[in-house]
Amino acid sequence: MLIGIDMSLTAEKKTGLPSYARSLVAALARIDRTNRYLLYPFVWHSFPPNYRSAFCPRQRNFRQARRGVPAALIDYLWRHSKIDNDWLIGGDPDVYFSPFHSVPPRHFKRLVSVFHDVAFRVHPEFSTQVNLEHCETQFQRAVVGADKMVTVSHFSKAEIVKHMGVPADWIAVTHEAADPMYRRIEGARIPERIRKELRQTEQTILYVGSVEPRKNLSTLVEAFRALCARGRCDAQLIIAGGSGWKNTQVYAAVDEYGLGDRVHFTGYVTDQELVELYNSTAVFVFPTIYEGFGLPVIEAMSCGTAVVTTRVASIPEIGGDAVAYVDDPYDADGLSQRLEDVLLDRELRRDLGSRGMARAATFTWERTARETLAVIEEVHRDPAFQRREVEVGRDERGLHRGWYAAEFDNGKAFRWSKRRGSVRLVPRPGTLVVEAAGGVPGDEQVLGVRVDGHLVGHGSLGHAWRTMRFAIPPEIPTDREVEIALEVNFALPPSIKGGDPRELGARVVRVAFEG
Repeated sequence: MLIGIDMSLTAEKKTGLPSYARSLVAALARIDRTNRYLLYPFVWHSFPPNYRSAFCPRQRNFRQARRGVPAALIDYLWRHSKIDNDWLIGGDPDVYFSPFHSVPPRHFKRLVSVFHDVAFRVHPEFSTQVNLEHCETQFQRAVVGADKMVTVSHFSKAEIVKHMGVPADWIAVTHEAADPMYRRIEGARIPERIRKELRQTEQTILYVGSVEPRKNLSTLVEAFRALCARGRCDAQLIIAGGSGWKNTQVYAAVDEYGLGDRVHFTGYVTDQELVELYNSTAVFVFPTIYEGFGLPVIEAMSCGTAVVTTRVASIPEIGGDAVAYVDDPYDADGLSQRLEDVLLDRELRRDLGSRGMARAATFTWERTARETLAVIEEVHRDPAFQRREVEVGRDERGLHRGWYAAEFDNGKAFRWSKRRGSVRLVPRPGTLVVEAAGGVPGDEQVLGVRVDGHLVGHGSLGHAWRTMRFAIPPEIPTDREVEIALEVNFALPPSIKGGDPRELGARVVRVAFEG
């Protein structure tokens, strides 16, 4: 089996979704030397300038798409040419795996899409408008085009079913894990570039993640202020991660409370710096409001660091009884007291660290890779995923080179420009049903239908919708994919059509097999 995977975001800094894809593919390389993998360094929605650095294991069954094409040529064709990006991106895998909350605008034989959470639907106030529109659009495209969806916790699966109205059996759960580099390192020190900004104290609290509303750093700053005011701890807070969005009040609160010498924003940290930070700080705090998984929690536990976090969303599923909880994420006093308890009790820190390492060890990327590969193999092999009906623009799963490059047309159909799609007819159907209409009011067109090269019939198209049925010849094979071609006889000359098949093409709303 040839498996295609979007790796475009791994060319950027290794955080969040890119970290998930990188760790998953690295684990697939460790467990699977049978299947072949085609890794896409750039895709339709993502063309990173340094795409050549996208992650690709050095293993014979893994290769990067378009690796042999000069980068300068690809860049020119992508930005300045009218060449179809489908061709430029390349590859024809048996299953395409999309790990980044996105769905390709091109048909693959089979498609598996990953959505880590639906925070965009549950807490839209925490997101930007651009991100909201992107996630909503991509999820609806997944509903139309994905054979299976993967998510990273049972909590997220329940949330997707509840808020997006999709069936539970369409979603598979594969937990994330900490990368193997996150481990206990005795004698680790805070990285030099960060240490020189700190005061000398063992009571250091660490937060890892972007500075954004969902992470609830305003409550953390308020809790830290109360902790300092009580005077029992000589604590300092390290906030390690990039600046996200809607975060001005976090920085303003630090200034307002006079905490500038105790709260340190590091910006982006490297992998090595992050491992050192987890291992050299007293407490890891994660006051999140909503998570699909909570990867920093399991990374900190893997390093034996005591964790204080909120009892919300997926966190109890991940942390179990190995972390210290605050029940209300907005309870700054409760968070402050919990942090103080852990900072002042060395035995409690040791106990949480020991239980955390044991808990984290139950989550491994090898297990995640095996479970993910099982989903991909199910989609590839299970006859239940063979398509017998296509509602164009709404449910096109399983089509290969399908009727997808389409424009919404009057609320019902999708104007169709790619005239061929491939499916496997198992079991053999007796009839092909096409519901379609012509492209021009008052003008008759003829729709011809071919199955595996055989003309099975033709029908007249007017501007009103018509349902046509065509008998499937007995010689059509069922042991391989066959091509379904819809051919419109245009009555107008090319000079009037303008060379664009969408201008006067048929409007096809349904292609189905019956009998």
